[in-house]
Amino acid sequence: MATPSEDLQKAVFEALLADAAVAAVVGGNIFDQHPDPSNDALYPAITFGPADFVPEEMDCIDGRADTLQIDAWAREGKRLRPAKALADKVYAALHRAPLNLETHALAEIAISGVRSFMDPDGLTGHGIVTITALIEER
Repeated sequence: MATPSEDLQKAVFEALLADAAVAAVVGGNIFDQHPDPSNDALYPAITFGPADFVPEEMDCIDGRADTLQIDAWAREGKRLRPAKALADKVYAALHRAPLNLETHALAEIAISGVRSFMDPDGLTGHGIVTITALIEER
């Protein structure tokens, strides 16, 4: 049986792949880790970043609040705008999305923050989308 965190990541991955606006930018470039910085063909891309959870008991129901970071990466003319645009597409695909978890129940998913900046390499725009999901454990 999958953990709530595994369930959430799989559902988010599938939602991003299925979203036409996201797919139009990244195709299938959605990874568990940062793409190889020396391979420009892997950009633009989306990766899963840090995650954590806090146990939540709701009316005698075991639950948790999972936080998951999604990273949006773009290299287009040393500009930040493409990464910001990709982060906005991730936001639109996931905020309050009706995702189905295989093993557990998703009570709510919301984007709690979006930020963008240039990475220190001066080539890569980086957008960060922070997801908070309330999950009922089964």
